[in-house]
Amino acid sequence: MVNKYNFKKSHMSTFLKIIKLKKKYLKELKNKLSFLKFNKENALKSLSVNNKSKNLKNYLNNFIITYIVSIVFSQTNTLLHIMNYSGQSKFFYSAGSFNYSGKIKKARSIIFKKFYRLLISKLKFLKNKPISLHLTNVGSNKFWIIKKLKKRLFIRAIKNFSSYPYNGCRKKKVVRKKIRKKK
Repeated sequence: MVNKYNFKKSHMSTFLKIIKLKKKYLKELKNKLSFLKFNKENALKSLSVNNKSKNLKNYLNNFIITYIVSIVFSQTNTLLHIMNYSGQSKFFYSAGSFNYSGKIKKARSIIFKKFYRLLISKLKFLKNKPISLHLTNVGSNKFWIIKKLKKRLFIRAIKNFSSYPYNGCRKKKVVRKKIRKKK
């Protein structure tokens, strides 16, 4: 038979070991945090000593994304959203805002050229600001779009989203035509 005292002692010893490990882990985390804070303060001080305060602001602003440009190619329309960093919409354009309707709203290259001209001419405040580019359902057009936009805009981050279902290697269903009999 197992002695009750030995059983309790073994469980207490494992419990104490776990507590000691947690304390060590928390102490290491606090040390890392203080080290990172120290490095951050020193980096900012060295920047402010070497450069003027305006240059410091510009340096820090180059790493903070200020606007998000989102281009969405849906199955029925093409959309352009421009938002600030907190997600508030600044501008919204769709293919319909260029007086396109029907199947032409899906014509990706035509609509993107219009969006590009709009971004360059009307939205000049985006020119020197760091932006994030979000592309949805763009497919193989993404390289062409990125190449065009990088020439004129300062892009810090690019995200590519795809919401179309993927069927694997299986082929698409064949659409069967209805056969009508002549009377």
